[in-house]
Amino acid sequence: MARDRERQKITSQREGGRLSNRFSRHIRVGSATVILVLIGLFAWTIVRQQSKPAEGLADRPSLPPTESQSKESYTDVDLSAAANQLFSSVNPALPENEYFPQFAKERLLWIVTQRKVGKLSIILLKNTDNTNLYFEDLMASGIVEGKLMIVIAGPRFLDFLLEGGRTSPPFTQRQRNDFTIGLVHETIHLEKENTANPANFQERLAEEVRVWRKVDLNVVRQLRQLNQPMNPRLIEADDALRSCGDKAECESLQEILFPTERTR
Repeated sequence: MARDRERQKITSQREGGRLSNRFSRHIRVGSATVILVLIGLFAWTIVRQQSKPAEGLADRPSLPPTESQSKESYTDVDLSAAANQLFSSVNPALPENEYFPQFAKERLLWIVTQRKVGKLSIILLKNTDNTNLYFEDLMASGIVEGKLMIVIAGPRFLDFLLEGGRTSPPFTQRQRNDFTIGLVHETIHLEKENTANPANFQERLAEEVRVWRKVDLNVVRQLRQLNQPMNPRLIEADDALRSCGDKAECESLQEILFPTERTR
C-alpha cells in the first residue's frame, strides 16, 4: 500500500510538471503575440475582392476540383503549404516574373537573403485574436526580440486564396501580384526610416502614407502601366496620389487609409 501511494505521488508530480510546462508554453506564446503588437505591428490591408473585375489582364483559369470545398475543411497544414507555395511562385528569378519592377525584385531577394542568415522570419499566424490586426489585414510586420518578422494572417490569407480562385499552384496572376506587393509593403515598414510609434495614431497613419506612396511609385504604377491585375484598393490609392501630384503628404491618400488605421 505504501509503495502504491508513493507511485501515485510520483505520477501526480510528473503529471503536474507536464501541465505546468504546457501552461508556461502557452504563456510564452501569448507573450510573444503581445510583444509583436506592442513593439511595432504595421499591417498591409487588402480589401475583399469585388464582384466587378479589377483593371488588368485576365487571370489564368483555375483548376476546379479542390476549390469548392468549405473554409472549415482547410487545415493549418494546408494553409502553411499554400503560403510556402505562393512565396515560391513570386520568386523574381522565375521567367514568369520577369515583368516585376526592379524595386520589387530587389525587395523579394532581400527577404530571401535575410531569411537565409536568420535575421528575418515569415510566420503564418493561425489565430489573430488578441492582436490589433484588422480583419482585412493580410500581412503585418514588426521586430520581436531583435529579429525582423513578417506575419501572414491565417484567416485573411485563406479568404485571399478563396477569393482569388486558387488555393494551390498555379496561382492566378493577380494573386501573385497582390502577394508580392504585400511583401514589398512590409519590407518598407522594416526599414530604418520607420521611426513611427505604432501606438500613436497620427504617427501610424503617417507611416502608412509613407509606405503606400513608396510602394505605389516603385511597384504599383509600373504594374498598372503593364495592365497587370491587382486589388482595386491599390488602383484607388494610385489615383489619389496622382491627384496630389505624388506629394509625400497626400490628403486624398490619408482619407483612404484613415478608417482602417483608426480601428486599430
